[in-house]
Amino acid sequence: MPREYSEDLRWRVVYLESESYNAQEISKTLFIGKSTVNYILRTFAKWGCVINPFKGAPGRKKKFSRKELQVLQQLVKEKVDWYLDELLVEMENLTGKSASVSALWRSLHYCGITHKKV
Repeated sequence: MPREYSEDLRWRVVYLESESYNAQEISKTLFIGKSTVNYILRTFAKWGCVINPFKGAPGRKKKFSRKELQVLQQLVKEKVDWYLDELLVEMENLTGKSASVSALWRSLHYCGITHKKV
């Protein structure tokens, strides 16, 4: 997984470039790669900020929204003895979204529900 640099360090790259340092000098001064320096400078030139504002959130795209996850949590609290396939059918009725059992399981895990106890 690539290393994530802080916003402060990214701004330091821009400041050093404005003080007429080239990419190689900035790279040696801040101990980061030259290609990373060039990427930060391109992002700043294009957007005026050091972090791409259109970069998506990391990780798998969630099947259910936050509101739907709250509905799922409430369903689990009310129906503790239901199996996953029964919860899945009820979620389809309430939200109108069809999902697989594994997607429902991932959503439950994301909510912090890992074991259903009777």
